[in-house]
Amino acid sequence: MKLQFLGTGAAEGVPAEFCDCEVCREVRLRGEKEFHTRSQLLIDGELSVDFPPDAYYHSLRFGVRLAEIRYLLVTHSHMDHFYAHDFVLRGYKYAKGLGGPLQIFGNEEVKRVFDECTRREMRKDVSENVKFTVIEPFVPFRFGEYTATALKARHSREECALVYLIEKGGKRYLHLTDTGRLPEESLDFLSAFLRKEGAAVNFVTFDCTFLYCPTGESARHMNLCDNAALREEFLARGI
Repeated sequence: MKLQFLGTGAAEGVPAEFCDCEVCREVRLRGEKEFHTRSQLLIDGELSVDFPPDAYYHSLRFGVRLAEIRYLLVTHSHMDHFYAHDFVLRGYKYAKGLGGPLQIFGNEEVKRVFDECTRREMRKDVSENVKFTVIEPFVPFRFGEYTATALKARHSREECALVYLIEKGGKRYLHLTDTGRLPEESLDFLSAFLRKEGAAVNFVTFDCTFLYCPTGESARHMNLCDNAALREEFLARGI
């Protein structure tokens, strides 16, 4: 798998959208190379993890062809991870040369937000190009050459936010953005699942929103100490 991190910032971005503090002013002066846009990962040019408001900007900045994205895994419904309004443009006279429908996978709240955001402007001939599948935690599902398993994250009180184990060609990637330390339920499943497979994860991305700031057991994001502790737990569990 080829991983391309298009955006790694938090919801407000850096510089923050409406902020005029010293840091944000300095970042604006330094220019694009210092910008941190909202979270999006592209795998093999065809699988996106999350689709933020900055997805169009990412396509321009990094030469990404959004028409070639065939699969979308959504972690949760917060707007910095899922900007559903854009999908009303995936067809009709707005989009030529599409290779096929976009398959979106997410929880029930993500589906509700998708329906709500596209209700007024979605055309029937566009909706045929966007297919949505509601998924459940701990149930592997296949699409194309990939197998993905959603795990429960520690992030939102309003919905079951997810993180993903993604497998392709014998390689395994664990995407842990927008989560605190994983719930015990997810850790237990992950260790048992990989033990049964006789395998371990090849690569992990950790949320590190809080960096050096203190967090705690119930925090909905992690810092560097959380990352180190979770890494040690992964190693101890054979993950």
